[in-house]
Amino acid sequence: MGPALIELKGITCVSEDGGVIFEDAHLSLYGGERALIAGPPASGKGPLLRLIAGLERPIRGEVLLFGKDISGLEGRELNDLRKRMGFIFNDNILISNLKVVENAALPLIYHSRLTYQESMERALELLDLAGYRGDPWALPGPLPLYAKKEVCVARAISMEPDIVICESFTDGLTGPEKERLSTLLAGYQGGAPGRLLVLTAGDESEAVFFKADRIVRIEGRGFAGQAR
Repeated sequence: MGPALIELKGITCVSEDGGVIFEDAHLSLYGGERALIAGPPASGKGPLLRLIAGLERPIRGEVLLFGKDISGLEGRELNDLRKRMGFIFNDNILISNLKVVENAALPLIYHSRLTYQESMERALELLDLAGYRGDPWALPGPLPLYAKKEVCVARAISMEPDIVICESFTDGLTGPEKERLSTLLAGYQGGAPGRLLVLTAGDESEAVFFKADRIVRIEGRGFAGQAR
């Protein structure tokens, strides 16, 4: 097991209406592991991901990515850390007026040294790896849920990130669909030493598909089950 890539140290954060979500909470996620973070609806899974992405700040405590406290980081410094992370959000956000391949290529176009043509060629390779069998030059709006998730997987791993975080990734999928995409993500995580794969879910049973080697539960205003 590698070093902690994500650390929450004594964080306290509140919702927009002032309700306490986490209070003096601690969480460490390590390179080389696949971790499932389970909690019922409204338990704080969404706010947790926003904290990790630097989209929200705790009112107390520290959020560390790759050993760096991001609470005081902005602009380029924060973006450099985000480039080492791939996110797959539950709403499968794809830009409706861009082709499927363009959606998959976006991180490469904006954050890599590849040319536009090279980015598109690499995106086609990634879509194939993710199992996408539709028209890569079509718009994504009419795609079924499973195909949209395939595109999101291709985009999330395009920069070969050290951390991949999936928000309620298996929601809405059939058993075989869960198995295939989860196996693909687990294969990516195991393809290089020290990568971290994190899935949030409402049910611990999703660990079976995800092949998680650790389950962390959101309980009360903190986390449980963190033993390595």
